[in-house]
Amino acid sequence: MKKVLFIVANVGFQDYEFSVPYEAVKNAGYEIEIASGWGGKCRGVFMKSIEDSKKIIEVDPSRYDLLVFVGGGGAYDQYYLDSDYLNLAKLAKAVAAICIAPSLLSDAGIYQKKQVTGRDDGFGTQIVYLQKNGATFVDQPVVRDGNLITANGPEAAEEFAQEILKFLAEN
Repeated sequence: MKKVLFIVANVGFQDYEFSVPYEAVKNAGYEIEIASGWGGKCRGVFMKSIEDSKKIIEVDPSRYDLLVFVGGGGAYDQYYLDSDYLNLAKLAKAVAAICIAPSLLSDAGIYQKKQVTGRDDGFGTQIVYLQKNGATFVDQPVVRDGNLITANGPEAAEEFAQEILKFLAEN
């Protein structure tokens, strides 16, 4: 059975960006685990509660068919230049990232010559950062390039979930 790991911030993950793809993957019958920086309980921006998560340093990315990095304000605080998150992305078989998560993972080196999308701050900061790390930014809600799926925020959560399901069915 295929296995998916959702990675969230302990505090301040984007609830909808987590819940929509999580429920889709769960309803499709795939095995799911959740990880966070500190492990244990996690709380979303809109108070979605996750009762238990693994510590990311205890996760072996080779055991999963797909790692899903969830965005939100807390993601910026926890993922930004954190070598544990970057190493997970680097070693993953496949990565899906939504909202701010794509730009936060760009130092992992997984975007070389890849098309990606993500949330920008309105000043082009995240776009420049992605491009600096070898990505071609595409202004679309969801972009899939090989084993990489990116989405631009909560408004793309449904389409992001469908692309994840398509990827899992094909690989």
